[in-house]
Amino acid sequence: MPATLAEIQALADSLQVSLDQEQQQIADLLAQKQATIDQLNATITELQGLVADGGTTEQRQALLDQLTATKADLESTVAP
Repeated sequence: MPATLAEIQALADSLQVSLDQEQQQIADLLAQKQATIDQLNATITELQGLVADGGTTEQRQALLDQLTATKADLESTVAP
C-alpha cells in the first residue's frame, strides 16, 4: 500500500532530526579534538621549556620528535 503524503513527511522530518543529531555529535567531537590538541600544544611547550637546559641536543630532538608524532597522530584521528 503506498504511503500517504503525511507518512512521507513524517519520515522526512524524522530523517532531518537524525541528521541534526549526527551533525551535532560531529561538531562536539571536533571541538573536543581541538581542545585536546590545544592542551597537547601547551604540554609540548611546557616540556620544551623544562628540557631546554638539560640533556643533549640529540636527546631534546628525540623528545621533540616523539611529541610531534603524538600530536600528528591525534590530529589525524578525526580529520575535519
